[in-house]
Amino acid sequence: MAGVKGRSGTNRNKDKPFAEALRMELLAAGEDHKALRCIARNLIALAQKEELAALPAISAVADRLDGKPAQEATVTIDDKRDATDWTREELVAFLRDASNGSAGAAEADGRDREPDIVH
Repeated sequence: MAGVKGRSGTNRNKDKPFAEALRMELLAAGEDHKALRCIARNLIALAQKEELAALPAISAVADRLDGKPAQEATVTIDDKRDATDWTREELVAFLRDASNGSAGAAEADGRDREPDIVH
């Protein structure tokens, strides 16, 4: 089967079967998106409740309207070296390894332990 324009080569059905089932049912509901509008109406009704159970619905509505908030991460390096002592290659390797959760960052400058990373 030839590739579909605008889609990656991954098999959507294998990756997210529940999402694909939802898409199929919503498409079957018709062009006016009546089923989807009903779901949106229920989500808004849940978000309007004045109880803790409304928080997930509020979060879902906010994420859809404003997008998910950016997450911050702080990296703390407990080392006697000053940041200006690092070469560009060492810094790039350290950041790449730290983002991959690898121990290779500690080896970039010959240290025998990983730096403390605080999220």
